[in-house]
Amino acid sequence: MLWFKKKREREAWLLASILLNLLFSAAKLGWGFWVGATVITADGIHSISDVIGAFLVFLALRFAGHKSKRFPFGMNKLEDFAATIGGFAIILAGYEIIQTAFFSKGMRTPEHILGTLIFMLVLIILEFVFYFFERKAARRLKSPGVSSDALNWLGDMGASGVVVAGIVGHHFSIPYAQETAVVIIVLMIFYGAYEILRNAILSLMDASVDKETLQKAKAVINTFDEVGKIERLFIRRSGSVLFADIVLQVKEKNIDKAHLLIDKIEQELHRQISNLAVSTIHYEPEKKTSQKVALLLDESKTNIALTFGKCAWVEFREINIRGEKIKSKLVRNPVAPGQRGKAIKLAAWLIKEHVDQIIIHPQEMEEDLHTLFSALGIKLTDEL
Repeated sequence: MLWFKKKREREAWLLASILLNLLFSAAKLGWGFWVGATVITADGIHSISDVIGAFLVFLALRFAGHKSKRFPFGMNKLEDFAATIGGFAIILAGYEIIQTAFFSKGMRTPEHILGTLIFMLVLIILEFVFYFFERKAARRLKSPGVSSDALNWLGDMGASGVVVAGIVGHHFSIPYAQETAVVIIVLMIFYGAYEILRNAILSLMDASVDKETLQKAKAVINTFDEVGKIERLFIRRSGSVLFADIVLQVKEKNIDKAHLLIDKIEQELHRQISNLAVSTIHYEPEKKTSQKVALLLDESKTNIALTFGKCAWVEFREINIRGEKIKSKLVRNPVAPGQRGKAIKLAAWLIKEHVDQIIIHPQEMEEDLHTLFSALGIKLTDEL
């Protein structure tokens, strides 16, 4: 199943992030103690907070698909909760960078400057490579949790960039070099946090998905000619998956065929929208603004025929909801006189013409025809 495969891939990205963050945290702490640079040690401690954030998101994803009697739709919103926590963690990381760059005192340049710069640049390159591919995967998987973790790596690069800028700026006495770099990185981090928090909170509040997804769903439904009108189309996000609640008016009167139509629509929606987990479609008969009425007449063209099969003329009238005649058409009974089975042939023709009401003396009809027309929702009466 595609959804299950994507769930496993999201978990794999977060697990890789946790392990890589642990490795980088240990490397920063070790180097910071070795060269006596407090800023690198602080950066290593900051990376440990990212490990905790990634672990929370991993746990959320791991149990998001769990279903039970109490949680029949799964626990997908755990991913949104974790993304919210991650978003605030990103803001906190940005604040820590500002605090370090502009307000902390005693920020020392390490003794081994060249080695430290090479060490930090290698880490930044590795962090960027992982960030680039994880961000790309988050967009493809439409996962707020993985997206939140990817932006945490952006925060790590920002912190590492502050360290490098501080070392280089201090060494070459470049005015405001560090401050400019910090402002740019922090703005990027805060904007990323805004996107994460916005999407997660909208999902937690069951907000509608974007217009593009709604239009795509409408386009899929409108490819089916049997659909008369889309009465309601609600799609909401829960974690990385979507839930759809749809009400359609269908032209098909046969119950079995209507069920088959709905099954086809559901299959096509799930095929076109890959992260659609559940689609609930209710259907109802098409609400027409007018009715097609067939008057079965005798040779006079004015009187109702005495029997169903032997009517000479059929007048088709289109009647609006106020009972007013919009237009009419008079047609000779296509069932030729003298043929056998005239009644059933006439009934088949009227059904093919999609009539909603037949004007005839109902007592002059066979019981089987009564049953047939009743099952199809065609009303029988002797007057308009």
